[in-house]
Amino acid sequence: MRKTILSIFFACVLPLGLAVPAVADDEGLDNREATQGIETMRAVYDMRKSDPDVMLAYLRGIATNHENLLKEGVEPDLRMVFIAEAVKFITTDPEPEVDIDHAETLEEIAKAVDRLDELGVQMEVCSAATRAYGVDNDTILEPIKPVRSGFIAVMGYQNQGYALVPVY
Repeated sequence: MRKTILSIFFACVLPLGLAVPAVADDEGLDNREATQGIETMRAVYDMRKSDPDVMLAYLRGIATNHENLLKEGVEPDLRMVFIAEAVKFITTDPEPEVDIDHAETLEEIAKAVDRLDELGVQMEVCSAATRAYGVDNDTILEPIKPVRSGFIAVMGYQNQGYALVPVY
C-alpha cells in the first residue's frame, strides 16, 4: 500500500520537477552569521526515525553537517542518541520482516554509522527502547554505546551545553 502511494506520488510530482530549473550547488554559500564567534559546535541529535530509508538520509546529512562545520572553521562536537523505533535499524540481528524489507538500507545504515564514528560523532542507544522493541544490546552496531535511558542522555547533554537537534 505504502509503495503504491509513493509510486503514485512520484509519478505525479517527478514530471513537475523536470520543469523547474536546477538548484545551484552550495558553492559560495556559508553559515557565517549562525557560526559567528563559535569555536566549537556542540549538538545532540535525538534520533527517533521509524523509517530506515529516512533515517539513512538523516545519518548521511549529519555527516555532511560535520563536514560543513569544518568548512565554517568550527570544530564539531556532535552526539547522537537513538531512541524509540530507530533502535530496530542499528542492530546486527534485525527482525526478519525488517531484514527482508530493508536489507540494503540496513547495510547502508551500518556504513553511515561507521562513517559518523570515523568523524568522531559519539553515539548512544536507549536500552529502554531496545528492550521495548526486542533488540539485544549485544547486537547493537559496534560504535554505538547502550545507555540506561536515552531521555536522560539527551537531557544530560542539553544541560552540558549541547544544542538539541530533534530527528523525529
